[in-house]
Formats: sequence, C-alpha cells, structure tokens
Amino acid sequence: MREPDFGLYAAARRIVCRRPPHTKQKTGAVRMAKNKQPKLYFTIDLAKNLRLVQDYVGEYADLVVRRIAVEGRLCAATLCFDGMTDKDAVAEFIIKPLLLRPEALRLPPERIAEECLFVADWSSADNVQDFMDRIFSGDCGVLFEGSPCGIISDLKGFERRGITEPQTEIVVRGSHEGFVENLKTNMSMLRRRLKTPDLCFETLQLGSETNTNACLAYIRGLADPAVVAEARRRLDSIEIDSILESGYIEQLIEDAPFSPFPTLANSEKPDKVTAKLLEGRVAVLVDGTPFVLTAPMLFVENFQSAEDYYSRPFMASLVRCLRFFAFLFAVYGPALYIAVCSFHTELVPSNLMLNMWQAAGNTPLSAGWSVLFYALVYEVVREAGIRLPRAVGAAISIVGGLVIGDMAVTAGLISAPVVIIVAFTAIAMFVVDALTDAATLLRFIFIFLAWWLGFWGLTLGTVLLLLHLSSLSSFGAAYLAPFAPLLPYQLRDTVVRAPLWLLGRRPENLTVGSAWRQDPQVPPAGGGQKK
Repeated sequence: MREPDFGLYAAARRIVCRRPPHTKQKTGAVRMAKNKQPKLYFTIDLAKNLRLVQDYVGEYADLVVRRIAVEGRLCAATLCFDGMTDKDAVAEFIIKPLLLRPEALRLPPERIAEECLFVADWSSADNVQDFMDRIFSGDCGVLFEGSPCGIISDLKGFERRGITEPQTEIVVRGSHEGFVENLKTNMSMLRRRLKTPDLCFETLQLGSETNTNACLAYIRGLADPAVVAEARRRLDSIEIDSILESGYIEQLIEDAPFSPFPTLANSEKPDKVTAKLLEGRVAVLVDGTPFVLTAPMLFVENFQSAEDYYSRPFMASLVRCLRFFAFLFAVYGPALYIAVCSFHTELVPSNLMLNMWQAAGNTPLSAGWSVLFYALVYEVVREAGIRLPRAVGAAISIVGGLVIGDMAVTAGLISAPVVIIVAFTAIAMFVVDALTDAATLLRFIFIFLAWWLGFWGLTLGTVLLLLHLSSLSSFGAAYLAPFAPLLPYQLRDTVVRAPLWLLGRRPENLTVGSAWRQDPQVPPAGGGQKK
C-alpha cells in the first residue's frame, strides 16, 4: 500500500489556514471539517516520524528536539517545548538512562518506559495529534527507531503561582488556602481534604485550539448519578475554539443564560468546594484559573459563607440576616426613595418629609432624575477604580465618590439624601458579592418602575421577580429550594444557621446516598449528663 504524502498534506493544511479573514463558514461545516481531519499515524521510521511532527506543527523556535544516536545510528529522539518542560529532568530521567543502556533501545517502547526510564507517569500515543497535544501541555515525548508509537511523560517545568489566600473570599477564621491556576494542584487540594476512595475525577479537554484541561469532580455514592451524567453531557457538548477561564464554561452550560442570577456557583476556597461535594454537588475544575464551578446551585447559597460554619451559630445567624437585608436594600433602596418622594409622601413622618423637601428645594432635578444621575456616576467611578492599578484605583474610588458627591450637593445639582441613599446602596451591594451584578441590574429596573408607578411599580416588579426566581432550576434542582418547594428540615440552614449538631442531615434535594452526616440531634459532648 502506498504511504501518504505527509508533506503535501501539511502544505494543503497551511493553504486552508490562510483563507481570507472575511470568509464565512457555517458552524456545522466547520465541525464536520474538524471531524473529518485524518489522524497522522507514526511509522517505524524515526526520521520520517520527526518530519511528520515537523510538518504538523510547522516551524517552532521553542520546540526542542534532542536526537539520541548510538554508534552513529539514530535510535531515539526527545521532543519538548522550551520553558514548559523541565529540561534538567528530561536529561536526568530520560536521556541519561537511555545512553547508559543503549541495548534497551531495541525493546518495545512500553518495556523501555518500564525498565529504563526514571519517570512515574507515562503513556503512549500512536498518532501525531494525541502525541503533540500532550507536548503542547508541557510534557516530554520520546520517539524510537523501529516503533510506530511514542512515549509521553509528565515532566512539566513552567512557572506556577504558589498557594496563597484568595482575594475574593476573605475570612478571619478557617483555611486561608486558595485554588491556583494549576489543575493538578487544585485536584490535590481536594484530595487532601477528602481522603476517601469515593472521590472521583474525570478529566477532559475543552477548546478545539486551546485543548484546555478540565476535570469533573464528585463523590461517588453521594452525588446524584443523573446530575453527574447531565454535567458530563453538557461538558461534552461544548463546541468552541478556546476555553481561557471557567467563566467560558459557566456561560456554555448554565440553565438560564438570560437570567441575571447565576445558576452555577464559583469559589476559590478548597474547603468551601469540599463542603459542597459532601452535599452531593459536582465541581468543575479548569486549568489556568483558580475559580472552581459547583452545581447544582441554590439561591440561598449566595448568602452563605464558609466562615458561617466555623463560628458560633448566633453570630453566624445575625450576619446572614444582615446579608439578606443588605441585598434587599441594594435592590429596593433608591426605588423606595423615589416612590416616597414622588407618590407616597404621606407614609413618611411630617418632620422628615419637610427636611427632605428643604434639602431638595434648590435642586433642578426631580427625585427620579437625581437618583438615576448619581447612581450612574457611582457606576462610572466604580468601574474606573476596578480597571486602574490597585494603588490608584482605591484612591479614585474613595476620593472620587466623596468629592463628586460633595461638589454635586454644594452646586445644588442633587440633594444630600440622594447621596446618602446611593452611597449606602453601593456599600450594601458588596455585602453579597455573588449577587453584585444581579443587584446592579435590578436596582435600575426598580428605579424606573418606582419612577413610573410608585409602590404599584415596586409590587409589579417584585411579583415578576419572584415568578422568575421560582421558574429557575440548576441541573434539575429548584433554585428557590428550600423555600419553594418547601423543605422544612433544610430551613435550619438558610436565613439563620442552626447549631451544627442540628444539621446532621444532608440536603434531601441534592444527595442520593447517605442522608445523615452524624447521629441525628446529638448535643455536644459537654452539654449532656455524665454517665
């Protein structure tokens, strides 16, 4: 049988890749082209295999090819990328053993890896695509003369960020470790906390161009098999050229893409993800980002913190009530002010209303325009503070807000109560960080409804908001559970947090395995009677 002309194939591939930038193709056609791309299989000729790899990847200045010759005869070659692979480890654990035992080069590649190479993790590949996918990830590959397959070993050596405290979830008590951008490090952090054989990791690659490594984690026997299968199906159905952060995956597999409320949770804390896995949820870890996705997600999770379970229940319950109040004020605060000033002045005590009229008497804008103007100004200042360098951004956020607010009141553009309402709303919005985006959008919607219809507009918006929340689900779980549907036992861990010894049962709508964490309703050992 005539061997294919791989040089001609590579030339055709380069010509196809140079199509005009404005050429449009249908998605289905692109997918079919990718599926029909033939795999290039290795031959027993090492020199031809090296040319095959060179034709496949093109001219790479950082591709390091180390040829190994014995008695003037080319016997093997290592391939890796400079800066991604530990070249000292390649020389010590692969090249040196092969040079010390040249007679072993006549053995099959699998036996060479088992008997000669000093590597703990290796695999084989018989085609260029699978072989180079691992090389692009930082592994080292070895090709042998007389063998139609290559050996790949994990000898990554690129720079990695060390484990530090997460910046988005600061706690006083509890673990200060945070996930990092390395997938295997994140997997090990979960494994270190869950020393059970039931912790399962399913690895996969996403993105046709980036080939980003991802991992689906769950606890066998606790996670619902239907949820695991649905998560696996959604991940497998992703068709995109690049996955650069877990936010890509979140937008491609979420249940309600047009809802302002997130239906997948994310976290940088390993202890928080561990707790969710123990409740029957699944987690998605992505290489290159410290944010781990978890599902199913409930609305009440936005008001919970890992530190709630490390402190006493009374203080944790008080803080949770404050979070609920802060979210409601962030959404309804400016709208209530507009409704009262424009439509329902009789609901406010006369002295307070008189002071508000006097403060707004010299301003040219109505209550609605004043609130809308200053709310937009605050959003501009906040965005500028986020995008600027950290040292400058903090100063811009604080000084800019104070100066602009004070100057606006002094100039008579807006009244002092408007500044107070919008400023406190901005502070309250960040108490529940997970719902900051949703609170910002809802705040403007309720401002327009209150400006239009007063309390009737707020009532209409509230009804539509509750209908929308009750219609949401996350991987089959009702978003408003345990309120709708009502699950009485789980109410112990919602607005208030009951003592840990009263939270012995796992969420019944998430877990299919063992329902109890501990003996039901067993008080602390020091609180019972001595036997």
